[in-house]
Amino acid sequence: MHMIGAVHTSYIKRNAVNQSNNRAVAIHGTRYLRIDNNVSFESKGHNIFIEDAVETHNIITNNLIMKVMRSMSLLNVDQTPAGSWITNPFNIYKNNHVGGSDRYGYWFDLQVHGMG
Repeated sequence: MHMIGAVHTSYIKRNAVNQSNNRAVAIHGTRYLRIDNNVSFESKGHNIFIEDAVETHNIITNNLIMKVMRSMSLLNVDQTPAGSWITNPFNIYKNNHVGGSDRYGYWFDLQVHGMG
């Protein structure tokens, strides 16, 4: 899923992602997106991926991520994946759960400036 800009009425809700070779959700250049009640199982790379540190005011709630798997074909950081890779603290995370990962549950890689 790829959206750009302020998306006040958009959401990713009640989806199941099973054995993805490239993440469950990638948030790129997006603000005000709601990601709620999703499940990811055996997906490769960072499963919920806030990409460039310019993504803010997104609401990420009630998601379940299970069995995060490393990838040797995505970014180098996906060789040590996290259920959620967070580059900007100005997003809301609430009631999310990560169970079983090749490396991390949550990875806070906070940036001073946007990377993209």
